[in-house]
Order: sequence, then C-alpha cells, then structure tokens
Amino acid sequence: MKLINSELYVIREGESLNSIAEKFEVNPTTILLVNNITPKNIRKGFVLYIPR
Repeated sequence: MKLINSELYVIREGESLNSIAEKFEVNPTTILLVNNITPKNIRKGFVLYIPR
C-alpha cells in the first residue's frame, strides 16, 4: 500500500522498528500496518513507507 503522504525510507544497520518510529514520530504499529509487514522484516536495506 503506497500512501500519498508518505516518505520512502531505507533501513540502516543497527536500526529497529522503535528507533525508526521515534525518528519520524510515528507509532511503530502504524509503520507495520502501512507496509503490511511483521517486525521480522525490519532489517538493513529493507524499504519502508513512512506515513506523514
């Protein structure tokens, strides 16, 4: 699902779902739902849609 008001973000080494959520001031669950993923998908190089 691509959102009109979203930003693409490539996960960097050492980042977690919580650290990414804090960085963008978004709820971690929202990131999972928007991207239709589970926490297991959070790994270096994975591309996320971050809702704005």
